Amino acid sequence: MLNAPVLYPIEEIEEANSEVKTFILHAVAIAEESDPGQFVMVWNPGVDEIPVSIADIRDELIELAIADRGDCTHDLHQKQAGDLIGLRGPYGRGFRINGSRICMVGGGYGTAPLLFAAKRACKNGKFVTVIAGARSESELLYVDAFRDAGCDVRVATEDGSVGFKGTVTGLLSATLEDDEFDLVLACGPELMLKRVCELTKRAGISTQVSIERIVKCGCGACGSCDIGGYRVCTDGPVFDAEELEGTEFGCWTRAKSGMRIPLQPQITDLRSVPSPVFTPAYEPMLMTELCGIRFPNPIANAAGFGISGKLLYRYAVAGAGALVTKSVGLRAQDGYPNPVFFELAPQTYVNAMGLPNPGIINYGLEIEDAKRANVPLILSIFGRDVEECRQVAKYATKYQVDMIEFNASCPHTDFVSMENNPRLLRSIIKAIRAIVHPVPVAVKLSPNIGDVPGLAMTLERAGADAITVINTALSRPIDATLDIPVLGNPTGYGGKSGRALTACGKQVVFELYKEVRIPIIAVGGIFTAKDVIDYARNGAQLFQVGSALVTEGHGIFRRIKDDLCDYLVANGYKNIGELVGEAHRG
Repeated sequence: MLNAPVLYPIEEIEEANSEVKTFILHAVAIAEESDPGQFVMVWNPGVDEIPVSIADIRDELIELAIADRGDCTHDLHQKQAGDLIGLRGPYGRGFRINGSRICMVGGGYGTAPLLFAAKRACKNGKFVTVIAGARSESELLYVDAFRDAGCDVRVATEDGSVGFKGTVTGLLSATLEDDEFDLVLACGPELMLKRVCELTKRAGISTQVSIERIVKCGCGACGSCDIGGYRVCTDGPVFDAEELEGTEFGCWTRAKSGMRIPLQPQITDLRSVPSPVFTPAYEPMLMTELCGIRFPNPIANAAGFGISGKLLYRYAVAGAGALVTKSVGLRAQDGYPNPVFFELAPQTYVNAMGLPNPGIINYGLEIEDAKRANVPLILSIFGRDVEECRQVAKYATKYQVDMIEFNASCPHTDFVSMENNPRLLRSIIKAIRAIVHPVPVAVKLSPNIGDVPGLAMTLERAGADAITVINTALSRPIDATLDIPVLGNPTGYGGKSGRALTACGKQVVFELYKEVRIPIIAVGGIFTAKDVIDYARNGAQLFQVGSALVTEGHGIFRRIKDDLCDYLVANGYKNIGELVGEAHRG
């Protein structure tokens, strides 16, 4: 898998229908690993990066069907053979092609990923019926290609220009009355997919649907593509119909900011289906108390790894002892154009998300979902001046959170100057604390300033209850071929995270512990129990996991906890708190 954009020349461009062009690229590494239903991130240098399903693989060639639907795709439609575009992937979970009789249902340009699936199924001896729909004959996609692959093709057009007059789901309903299938695969607009699932559930047919959501990182880090706690980029984009029951599928989606928006005007209830109330495990060796808060264990996620409360809830179920929200500001903001997240080296990433968030006023529903996990909830907030931070803090008091973490150190936004202005930051912390007290306030700092301990002491005097270190380190990756920044941030800057920060983070914690009396929360390159042990011995009491969620998945929480307990037992410790500051006592 390619986890960073690699440039490829466009081999061929063809008009597939009135809205769609197909792009053929010679991308061996991606072609060899791709399965039907997966997608790639397509980088249009200097414009944006978008997710595109793989329409077909022929030998070492990858085919992408791209509709002219926005600024990035419109610009792609102006390109010619020989022009360079970037690809990374393949990403996601594809179709699982089971059974002998398969029906594939495609709506509009959503039909594209079904071609790859149909060819694979026919090659394996399956009988495939394809129901392709569009508004008119000119918008049908890949009809001849499906027939050439050996599929039984049936067409629906809403204007009746060819085939069945009506919707593709109308034709599916009629087809299910006469034919039997073992499996239905579907791709298209979400409301269409919802109707497909209703029809196939009534008929008792196993169904998989390919879901479209805003995708930014592509690898499960940011959670922007969340659907009911599932990340479309990694848990999907293909889901079994049963998995989507109890999610917002067919009801509401999310804007680039993460704000919930209805799929139909008449939908006014944007609440989630409540998750079961969760009871975290009682783990006496890992129980931790910090700022008067009792944590079942000291392992949390890092801020930014999930916008939705449902995804945070999943972290707790996976073993996290605390949850940290996305950094939330006063107003909704979309963040930067893609690319916003990719891999620089194994277990090392760079991101320039641009602080996308739905705004503090709109964040209550996410907190409501996360609180059902029954572990301490830390609300990450930011603001650009004292008054803005006061307003954010006032809204925060309406929510039942256990701690506030003020993000003073996002290194790739106009907010970067915050930790470089100690006087302003001191005033902000005083103002926030006066409003939210007795809820404790932690301040998150980066290694991008010269004297982290000095600033931390200033903030301690200002009333900070804890210090979180370290935020990401400043980075500006450049594409060697085009000599331009890769990240979508207009300045090209981003923050480096992961394994490259481990040694620096541990050293900062060590130096900080000697200077401050308030608790230290460690973040930066935590992948193993050994990392936690080192951070604890250097002086940290709580530990936030970020990049490891990309490489290790949600199981990282359980693995770290199990290995910590093994270490504590083997070395005669009764509680992890006995490790804190040990490096300073020898």
